[in-house]
Amino acid sequence: MKYRKALIVAGSLYVLAAVASSCFTGRMTAKEMNNYFAKSPYQPSRHYYQALGRQLHYVAVGDSLRQPVLFVHGSPGSWDNFKSFLKDTFLLAHFHLMSVDRPGFGESQEEGAETELQHQAEALRPILKRQRQPVILVGHSYGGPVIVEAAIRFPQYVKALVIVAGAVDPDLEPSGWYRYPLKYTPLRWAIPPFFRSSNDELLPLKNELKKMAPYWAKVRCPVVVVQGGKDVLVSPDNVTYIKRKLPHVKVTTIRKENMNHFVPWSDPELIIEGIKRGME
Repeated sequence: MKYRKALIVAGSLYVLAAVASSCFTGRMTAKEMNNYFAKSPYQPSRHYYQALGRQLHYVAVGDSLRQPVLFVHGSPGSWDNFKSFLKDTFLLAHFHLMSVDRPGFGESQEEGAETELQHQAEALRPILKRQRQPVILVGHSYGGPVIVEAAIRFPQYVKALVIVAGAVDPDLEPSGWYRYPLKYTPLRWAIPPFFRSSNDELLPLKNELKKMAPYWAKVRCPVVVVQGGKDVLVSPDNVTYIKRKLPHVKVTTIRKENMNHFVPWSDPELIIEGIKRGME
């Protein structure tokens, strides 16, 4: 009975993935990018780089002499989840903006996902090293633990963290039993590649968060947490966990009670406020 239920859930997820696939590929053509950023004072540029023995991708826009900000998407997702931020006039006036395709997504889709948070962080290191000064990292959802891991491993490259609806507490992470059929049955090959990557990296997330838990004391930078009170995908109680793990650094909370999980689209101004707080 449980296996049958798992197949039903997995099948439902497949239908959802098929419907949403056009929204999460992150493969904007040159023409699409030109049209979207046509009225922006800065035009974005694509950058391909090597990390983890594979080719990865990010988009950058603005004056490289300004404070760098790197956006890290959730799961599934892609760099263009933050495309509206990359043409925001306030941000462009003060920051050098970058948005990455994490391994398994967008232009970094080849070879699939990386299932360990340390590898996810390692994928960011070449971008961080290229900057003239430490970077403000903005991570949404799964991007939250990725940027925490980066701050643990590469504190010299990180100025501040903005964790947006981040899933970081292993005790609050669901077991995700329904993901196993999408990993170990023929359903795996029926779902879109971006959804396959998402399933692969979310399946071990609970254990990955447990592995990361002892090392939060290595985070040395200020942290801003943006969280909605009506987030049904990532528990708002993650904020309590972050504060408990970081008594040694400044933690600022920006909370909106009626906000859901999809903050970059529903309430982008709160993320911009978080970036401002990261400069304080």
